[in-house]
Amino acid sequence: MLKALFLPEFIGSHRLIAQRILGITIHDDAVRLALVHARRHKSSVETLLEVSIESGGQDTHKERVAAALVTALARVKHYDQVRFALPSSLVVFKEVSLQFIDPEKIRMVLEYEIEPMLPFSIDEAVVDFIVTDTDKESQTSQVLVAAVRKQDLSEHMDMLSKANIEPAAVTVDLIAQYGLFQAITQPLKQRQTVAFVDMGMQSIRIALIHNGQLRLMRHLPRGLAGTIKQITEESGVSAEEVELKLAQLGPDGMGDEALARCTHKHFALLMNDIQFTLNSFSMKLGGNEEISKILFTGSLARVRGIVDFCSATLQMPCAPFEPQKIFNNKAIKNELPEDPSNWMAFTFALSTALVHPTQYYFDLRRKEFVSTRAGLARKQILVAGCLSFLLISIVGVKGYLDINDLSTQIDTIEKREINRLKAENIFPKEKFPKKPTLANVIRDGERIVREKLDLWAPFAKNRMNVLEIWLELTIIINKKQFDVTIKEVSISAKENGRPTIEVEGLFKSKTGDHFVDWAGLEGRFKESTLLKVIDQPDTTPAPEGGVNFSVRMHLREQP
Repeated sequence: MLKALFLPEFIGSHRLIAQRILGITIHDDAVRLALVHARRHKSSVETLLEVSIESGGQDTHKERVAAALVTALARVKHYDQVRFALPSSLVVFKEVSLQFIDPEKIRMVLEYEIEPMLPFSIDEAVVDFIVTDTDKESQTSQVLVAAVRKQDLSEHMDMLSKANIEPAAVTVDLIAQYGLFQAITQPLKQRQTVAFVDMGMQSIRIALIHNGQLRLMRHLPRGLAGTIKQITEESGVSAEEVELKLAQLGPDGMGDEALARCTHKHFALLMNDIQFTLNSFSMKLGGNEEISKILFTGSLARVRGIVDFCSATLQMPCAPFEPQKIFNNKAIKNELPEDPSNWMAFTFALSTALVHPTQYYFDLRRKEFVSTRAGLARKQILVAGCLSFLLISIVGVKGYLDINDLSTQIDTIEKREINRLKAENIFPKEKFPKKPTLANVIRDGERIVREKLDLWAPFAKNRMNVLEIWLELTIIINKKQFDVTIKEVSISAKENGRPTIEVEGLFKSKTGDHFVDWAGLEGRFKESTLLKVIDQPDTTPAPEGGVNFSVRMHLREQP
């Protein structure tokens, strides 16, 4: 697109270019796609698609995956870019704290900091990171680093290449899911510790989110398939029958008592592995952080009631992660022709396509895997530099000409206004500035006018000084003598040439004879030498005791 040459896709967290983004994930038995139309302020989910990977046959696994991808892409309408999520089982995650908050400085030292923590050489790896927390006061960042072997990344890139797919970026499924969790969860509700458990057939992946930050991840090489195999070997029941009963009845309802005990035992052992991982996560957080909830994704449909079984075994709240809750976010719209029967199956594909702004720059396509889009970035920088130079030059020349013209107009206006002020005869001729500027003439003229006003002020008729009125009211309402609460004092427009002053308040007698003692205060209003009572004060009993009164006055005529 031409506009992509001149504009970046994002500036900070704000999208500039609308694009249709295709998220792709490869699973054990299927490839799944999600197509999202990402606009500046809103995004819409247009397609969720699953194509099964054929099993067996003479073709290699790569060829079967590529065939499934080709079939899936043929059913997708126009898209602008592809994002691919690598399985987290292939990725090593490490959390480090660095004395930088600038992402570029972090990237410069990242490989040096992470190399001792990897089980393979840094030369054999591709690494990238997301910043999970920053402390501006100490200038430190908490960074979650993802490292993948070049060999594993190359195999998945080959599968995509066989289907003529060139992904713009490669992310990790659990990191992408963390972005979806951020978009679903309100910031105020993120202040808790939540564990994600992706229950796969071959493996289990666990991620921990603490106070809204993705902190820890771990891959368990044991999944549902291994548990079913153990049940089959111990019970003698075929794997197909065990899998069918698990889908229909669940671990606690296998029918045969011996089979039920065997199934319960091995699923309990699976839960123990998960519990051990969660305990180790808690220890890394200091040992005082309790996990408030476990959210499950993956192949839950294969085992009926697995979430309830986990809740009872692990003794903590468990629930399936519901990616469809993303539509509670007003910025995300559901434009699917038909909702899928199993939303959870599309969790990773959907989160890969719905790019969270904090993860836009996370990309494992680095070193020799760098995307051809990097060339586009260099062109964008070059074009931006040329346009900026041209724009600055044009603005500079135009600004210089405008400033000269404006200066000439200002000089003309200033001379004209100085002559007008001179004609007003405010200044004595001998005191008019010899080299005047408009600002100096106005300032000196205002000073002379103030001096003349101060000179004639004592001779003004009907002079009303608000401070004098307040002083007189203070004298009348002697707080030491009377218990009076003033509710409102208002000075209204002139009536018969004199302003009207109205005082409203609450009088309380110290002896309890409120109306009897009110006469003393009423007399002081009437005896004032500055204020004259217009009519009889309005008095009513106050519910809390005392007298509510209202007195209307105006200034007495001065001799």
